[in-house]
Amino acid sequence: MWEFFIRGGVIMIPLALCSFGAVIIIIERLLFFCFGEKDDIEGKDGIIHFLSQGKFDEVKSIIIRLNSATARITQAAIEQTGKDRSLLETAIQSAGTAEVNRMERGLGILDTIVTASPLLGLLGTVTGIIRSFTALSVGGVTQAADLSLGIAEALYTTAFGLAIAIPALFFLNLFVGIVERRTGRLTSTCQEILTILNKG
Repeated sequence: MWEFFIRGGVIMIPLALCSFGAVIIIIERLLFFCFGEKDDIEGKDGIIHFLSQGKFDEVKSIIIRLNSATARITQAAIEQTGKDRSLLETAIQSAGTAEVNRMERGLGILDTIVTASPLLGLLGTVTGIIRSFTALSVGGVTQAADLSLGIAEALYTTAFGLAIAIPALFFLNLFVGIVERRTGRLTSTCQEILTILNKG
């Protein structure tokens, strides 16, 4: 593995950083979506049920226990109800926007990695080919060795760049799809909470 990295040349350094960043973001987002989804499913029905009955103490006990988007939005809505009901819709929208931003966290960087990795690989290909042609033009005893190193650099960086971008693209599309679905459900939940509180 280390030989593979060395043969790829200096371009392998930013590619390695892209690989490390992609792995960290993917693991963090998988954990976020798995546990967040569980909390939201478990708590939403109870929150809506007690909220519709005006039992704010029971709602608050659920909110304290859960770490979910619905819980945080409901908490913001209840707090605003006790202050100024005219700003209730704005408070719910702001809380909803904050939750969408939480869901999208890191996806912009992952998108950049997906785009940049093949381009860095292509840059490595170009520098490797340049190195090969330089070896051909210089000639001498070390020509064959330099030529093979240039070709290796071109191939390794291209392969590594694609190896990063392809799985990262898969996970990026997966996460974007999850965010879109959850945003739709969150919008519906926000509207439901707003309707209940406006009736109270």
